[in-house]
Amino acid sequence: MRSNRVSNRGAVGLSRRGFLGATVIGGAFGGSRLWAQAPVPLTFWVPGGSDVVCRLQNDLAADFAAMQTAAVVDTVSCIGNVEDFIQSFLAAIAAGNPPSASIVWETPVALGARGALLPIDGYLASSERAGLADWPEGLLASCRWNGQTFGVPVVAGSYGVFYNQEMFEAAGLPSDRASFPKTWDEMRRLSKEFTRWDGDYLERAGFLPTLNWATVPIWAALNGAQIYDAENNRVALNDERIVEMLAFGLDWINEEYKGDLNAIDRSGSFREPYPSGAGLPPAFPEGRQAGIESGSWLMGDLNNAGNLTVERWNVAPYAVGPSGSASVSGTWPNWLVIPKGSNDPDAAWSYIEFLSTDGVRKWFANVPETPGNINAQVDLPTAVVESRGAEFAADVLEFFRGQSAVATPMWNVPIQGFLNDQIDLVLTRVYAKEATPQAALAEAQANCEAELSRVMAELQ
Repeated sequence: MRSNRVSNRGAVGLSRRGFLGATVIGGAFGGSRLWAQAPVPLTFWVPGGSDVVCRLQNDLAADFAAMQTAAVVDTVSCIGNVEDFIQSFLAAIAAGNPPSASIVWETPVALGARGALLPIDGYLASSERAGLADWPEGLLASCRWNGQTFGVPVVAGSYGVFYNQEMFEAAGLPSDRASFPKTWDEMRRLSKEFTRWDGDYLERAGFLPTLNWATVPIWAALNGAQIYDAENNRVALNDERIVEMLAFGLDWINEEYKGDLNAIDRSGSFREPYPSGAGLPPAFPEGRQAGIESGSWLMGDLNNAGNLTVERWNVAPYAVGPSGSASVSGTWPNWLVIPKGSNDPDAAWSYIEFLSTDGVRKWFANVPETPGNINAQVDLPTAVVESRGAEFAADVLEFFRGQSAVATPMWNVPIQGFLNDQIDLVLTRVYAKEATPQAALAEAQANCEAELSRVMAELQ
C-alpha cells in the first residue's frame, strides 16, 4: 500500500552544527574508477518495504556482482520499521558507520541541506548513462539544494487520473483518453453524472476532490502556483491561487458530497484505491467510483485487488484549474543517495548507476513505478499485459513516462516534513469547517516561515 510507504512526519530534526559538528562537505566527487584490487564490499540500506521489495533488492545486488568486479554489494539491509528509518540512518552517519549507499524516502533536499549526504554533481557530469541530462528537471529538483545535487530518483511513480471506462460507457459518455475533461469545471460537471446517495450512504461517486499532503503541490501547480519558491527559498502556501484551489475543492465537496467526509468514509474507501483503515473495501477497484488520482504503481496493485471487478480502466492527465495554463503531474520517488562517511563513494556511485539503468528493468517488473532515468529501458508491465494486452500496456507505460516529463517540482523543501504536516493540518481544518481556506493557509504560511528561518539559522 503506497500511502504507508513513507511518513509525512519524517522531518529531519538535527541541525548541521549539532549533527556534523564543524565538518563541511567539500565539492562534488569525480567519476567512476577502475580497481585492480579485490572488489570493494558495499552495504546498501532499504527503508523497509514488503518481502517482495526486500527480495528484489537482494536479487539486484546479485545481478550487480555478476556484471563486474570493481565492487560488490555484500549486505542489503531492509530496515523493518519505516517510521524509524531516517533516525537510524542519521545515527549511523553520526557514528561514522553509515551504509555505502541507500534508498531514502525522505527528500534528499532536507537531508542534503543538513550535511547528511554527499553531493554527486561530479558523477552526474561524467556519467554516460545516468548523467545530468538523463533525469527530468522536475524530478531532479527534489535532490538539489544550494547549487548541489544529493541524489537521484531511481524510480518515481508519476501521477495521473485513473478512470473506469465501463462506467463512462454505461452512462453514454466517451471513454477514450482524449475526451477526458481538460478543466476542473468540466471534471466537476462530469462527476455529477456518477455520484449517487442513498440517504447518508454514498452508493457510488464520480471524482472526489479530497486532496492530501502528497498531492497538494500537483493541484497547486495545476492552478498556476508553486507551494515553494526554490530560487528564493520561500514557502508560498498563502498564494491566492492556492487559496482558490482549496476553496474550489471545498465547494465541490459541499455541493456533491454533502460536505461530509465522515459520511463518505463510512460508505467505503473513496479517498484511496486501497482498503480503508476501518477495513472498508476500495470503491474504485470494485466499480463504485468513476475515477481516482493515483500513481503508476496502481497498475500492478489493481490486479492484486481481491475485489477487483473493473476490467476496463484507463488513465488520463490532470485537468487544469481556472488560474492554470497547462496540465502537469507529480511524482513520488525512491531516491538513491550516498551518505556522508560512505566507505567508498566511487564504488557506491557505480551501484547507483547500475540500479538506475540496468537494474531498473527488474525493479519495474516487480513494482511498476516509472523509471526516473529517461533512457532506462523496461519491459511492459506484466500485470497490465496479462489483463489488458500488450498494446494497452505499452500505451499506459508511455503515458506515465510522459507524466514524469511534465512533473512539477516537489519534495524540494528543506523543511519538507514540517511543511507536509502543515498541509495536513490545513486540509483537516478546512474539511472540518474549522477554518476558511484563506485563514488556514495564512496560519500555515506563518508557521512554515518561522520554521524555515529557524532551520536556515542552524545551517549557517
